[in-house]
Amino acid sequence: MGVPAGAFVVRRGARRDGWLWRDPRPPASSRYATLAFLICAVTLAGVSFAAGLTARSPRLSLPVAMPATAAMAIAPLCSSSTSAGPFVAQAAGGHLDGFSVDGRRVLAYVPAVAAGSPPPRLPVAYFLHGSPGAAPDWTGSGALLPALLDRMEALGQLPPLIAVFPDGNSAGGAWWGNTVDGANLESWFVERLLPTVDRRFSTLGAAARGIAGVSAGGFGALNLALRHPGAFSWVASYSAVFTAPADLFGQVVAANSPALTVAAVPATRRFPLYVGAGSADREFRGESDRLAGTLHGLGWSPLQTEIVPGAHGWDAWAVEVRDSLAWMGRLWSSDPAMTRVLSPATAVHAGCP
Repeated sequence: MGVPAGAFVVRRGARRDGWLWRDPRPPASSRYATLAFLICAVTLAGVSFAAGLTARSPRLSLPVAMPATAAMAIAPLCSSSTSAGPFVAQAAGGHLDGFSVDGRRVLAYVPAVAAGSPPPRLPVAYFLHGSPGAAPDWTGSGALLPALLDRMEALGQLPPLIAVFPDGNSAGGAWWGNTVDGANLESWFVERLLPTVDRRFSTLGAAARGIAGVSAGGFGALNLALRHPGAFSWVASYSAVFTAPADLFGQVVAANSPALTVAAVPATRRFPLYVGAGSADREFRGESDRLAGTLHGLGWSPLQTEIVPGAHGWDAWAVEVRDSLAWMGRLWSSDPAMTRVLSPATAVHAGCP
């Protein structure tokens, strides 16, 4: 059902449906309706918030799910700050770096703060393309991920982080595993790419290392995290399949199928996991639904599952990426272990002055 213009949609957690919040009084002019909403918000929440708010009282933490074309969800902030999130806002945007590892092309988004002397140690997130696909899918018109990271860091919704976009193509496609075509992408990723990135940049290592991917890349992200416990501290899978192709993985197909291996992970080794899919994705939504059911049945935590508008493409993936990163920022800002390892340039605000 469509949402009328001007309505506010509030969604909580991983629930697919939301609530439409309307002013209960009779219709009025746009000006008075807006004023009525603000009065209700003050009464219910005990805080005042609006664009351009300058009062010095703290804001209420209100999770807001915006439409795909709207601005990103707003996180809690101190009213004395220009940041819309809990991290120190970054004024300057990042840049793209390019290099190769054993002949494979790798792109990296590097935030401006990394140019400091000495450079701060930063979180790293790896983004895996689909099959077919390529590293520039993340930086071009599909994801526009560097621009999204600039925006979220400027709002303080994320700490500055390094985003890495490797090329995972082989004769059999890009499934990010040690496949029968001899690609050995799993070994290359873990044994060659991760150490190279940690040497090339000032990183926090596995303590703040995320991995995410779209479609076959989403399969690869979760499969790599499951097969290498402790290597990643956050995982996101966007519209993925979770059963390995038998023609590519041969005798190790079961050991490379997250749908089968996820249940064996003990609670103490579970990592924050996001699983999303498009509502009109006829290819892989069923896989995401089944995995989400398995994860909920296991009591996996932290877990965020989401169905967004769109099919199997960037109309859905862009929303999943944005929502998962916002969730990651909220997790990191509330995790004492994470806030201890973040450098002063990326630390959360200690409180409102």
